[in-house]
Amino acid sequence: MMKLHQLQALVAVVAYGSIRAAARELHLTQAALTKSLRLLEEDNGVALLIRKSRGVVLTEAGLRLHARAQLVMRQMALAQDELQQAQGDNAGTVRVALTPYLMLTVLGEAFQWFRKRYPRIELRLSEGLVARVLPGLRDGTVDFAVVADSGDVTPQEFHSTRLQKEEQHLVVRSGHPVLLQPTAARLVALEWVLPGPLTHGLDDGLRAMFEQAGVAPPTLITRCDAMAAMALVRQSDAISVMPAPLLAQPEGHGLVQLSLRNLRPPAIELVLLSPPDVPLTPAAAYLARCLTDAIAAGSSPKVAPRQTPAA
Repeated sequence: MMKLHQLQALVAVVAYGSIRAAARELHLTQAALTKSLRLLEEDNGVALLIRKSRGVVLTEAGLRLHARAQLVMRQMALAQDELQQAQGDNAGTVRVALTPYLMLTVLGEAFQWFRKRYPRIELRLSEGLVARVLPGLRDGTVDFAVVADSGDVTPQEFHSTRLQKEEQHLVVRSGHPVLLQPTAARLVALEWVLPGPLTHGLDDGLRAMFEQAGVAPPTLITRCDAMAAMALVRQSDAISVMPAPLLAQPEGHGLVQLSLRNLRPPAIELVLLSPPDVPLTPAAAYLARCLTDAIAAGSSPKVAPRQTPAA
């Protein structure tokens, strides 16, 4: 039977790159850590690690077990956080992934609300589109995510809460030549800079937008992160599609919205995703409530969420 300390040893060796470094972090001798890994391999009759002069490499079986071991270790940490927070302790870590524009809009306010309730909880915040956050939700390295629904999520795999839809706009820089005579044909001829997965061309919504306008889709598309897209549009003659709330932020300065009746980007729908069988810790659930309340409030007067949030 696998033992918890053996799984901990496997995760540590991969995280720190070598048995020596992992032993140092776990406050063990190299001999003790090596013994744990050897017994894990012998008890299960399979090689998990290939020792090399510059560290270790996982075998195929090792990769599979490592993914499970990470999840086990994360769940152990969450269980400890749960017990401590239930007793009123400000202890533990919350890991959250957010679609980029939420970082620039509602995160600051939600963060202030959260800190009033949990001043010492460690937060780990990362930008993420759906394709990037799903692996973290699966392996337990992300507690929950608030992202734009891209159609890549199956209802059975995650607990999903639909929040609200946000309009999107076509944007170019202030003073762009196309502003003098904006037509669908002229816009299509521009370079399009789109935040999103780097391997994708156009998603179905944008493709349908061009079809409805009766124009061929653009041939020059650059994919990048949200902040890079804003910088490129501001400093070039490229065009982009951005959520409406983003344009009201300081980062939207110098960007101009284009309004064409026959070329309207599809709205995006925000969705909160979390693992289906693992409840959020009190701190994670409260941060989720802070974010969803901030999103729902929009430009309305802001009131901090209740102390006991809905899970």
